[in-house]
Amino acid sequence: MNSPALERLRAALRGQLITPADPEYDTVRRVFNAMIDRRPALIVRCLGTADVIAALAHAREEGLPVAVRGGGHSIAGHGTCDGGLLIDMSLMRAVHVDPARRTVRAQAGATLGDVDRESQVHGLAVPSGQVSETGIAGLTLSGGMGMLQRKYGLTCDNLLSVDMVTVNGELVTASAEQHTELFWAVRGGGGNFGVVTSFEYRAHPVGPMMLAGIVAYPVEEAPAVLEFLHQEIADTPDELSTDVVFLRVPRLEFFPEEHQGRPVVGFFLRYAGDVEDGWEVVRRFREFGEPLIDAIAPMPLVHVQSMLDPANPRDHQQYWTSEFLPQFGPAERETVARIGADLPSPETVLQVIPFDAQPTRIPADATAFAHREESWLIHIVGQWADPADNDRCRGWVRDAGARLRAFGTGAAYLNLLSEDDADMRVSAFWNDARLRRLAKVKAQYDPDNLLRFNHNIPPAPAEDER
Repeated sequence: MNSPALERLRAALRGQLITPADPEYDTVRRVFNAMIDRRPALIVRCLGTADVIAALAHAREEGLPVAVRGGGHSIAGHGTCDGGLLIDMSLMRAVHVDPARRTVRAQAGATLGDVDRESQVHGLAVPSGQVSETGIAGLTLSGGMGMLQRKYGLTCDNLLSVDMVTVNGELVTASAEQHTELFWAVRGGGGNFGVVTSFEYRAHPVGPMMLAGIVAYPVEEAPAVLEFLHQEIADTPDELSTDVVFLRVPRLEFFPEEHQGRPVVGFFLRYAGDVEDGWEVVRRFREFGEPLIDAIAPMPLVHVQSMLDPANPRDHQQYWTSEFLPQFGPAERETVARIGADLPSPETVLQVIPFDAQPTRIPADATAFAHREESWLIHIVGQWADPADNDRCRGWVRDAGARLRAFGTGAAYLNLLSEDDADMRVSAFWNDARLRRLAKVKAQYDPDNLLRFNHNIPPAPAEDER
């Protein structure tokens, strides 16, 4: 039976109000990670800022906790909740490009693919992630590592402003000129401070064609491949981003059929400069050893940005971890090689991402994103189809993460952590001084911690807000 408050909410919305009694409820509440199975009391599918304001007002009136979903890709399950109100932004996907100013404005439900498609019409790109279905909102608010970062930095480093609805229903714009402390906080502090409805980014002239692809070797060659990357990366231009990936060769037509499904280790290369210049830059990687596969070719940037999509399937069980390693010496490389050669499922992927160049040139206190040291990010994408494998595969990821932490400081990229791991790692990512600063911003904009389904930063007590 609908309450008067619920009817007032329904009347205030241009978007949809969905309850557990509605036939589409189970479809709409699903998120990317099939391991996350939560049941919100209400889902508001917003079509604009006014819907967000109405949803927050109802949550305050009824004392409901609030979760916010953009693309629904949060591995930790932050884009949903049990028993609360889910503000679903996934219908708000408009993207506007200003080619003269080289800026892009994207609504909070837009995916990386949405942004890429519109910006590439003008030969522009916003540095973003590595899977095109990822939501731009969650990626940006927690940093945003991706395909173009060595040249152009993190996604949050290219953020010019956000429009945000506070928990009290106030609409604010945060930028370098206004609400500056909030602007500092949303660049790496996650969704702790309000509901962002749109993002404005600086865009760069990249594409529409890029030189990119994978050079792959038998997985037994991993020690040599990792050593080569360690030796070579410092001497490569910023335009070249080079990760090492451990995976089974996807069953896609541009990979030789005889190698599809085979475990390999490879260089995943992207050159964000002139294609002709890129051939010489990538030559040393293509000439290393005796590769099984050399799939380097000019291709549209929108294809590059979705190359890893097949290795990140929907409706799978997902359990991830990551670790920043300060060094990548022989012991670290040997450990990574052993982990990568023993992946627990055909879908699991391990990435080795050099964290250097432009992201490390940003002053440490310029944004809330806390990690600016040259390092090596090891990312384990644990994924499998059958829930019966949950205990085995999750245990494998946890064990691999513990082996990596023996070389780390506890710092991790929070977007790449599963729920039980993420809560423990928040304090390791932000030091005490940064957490105190973030807690003061939280206390100003969300003093009751209404928005707590995130990498949560509790608000500072009143006596600490001075």
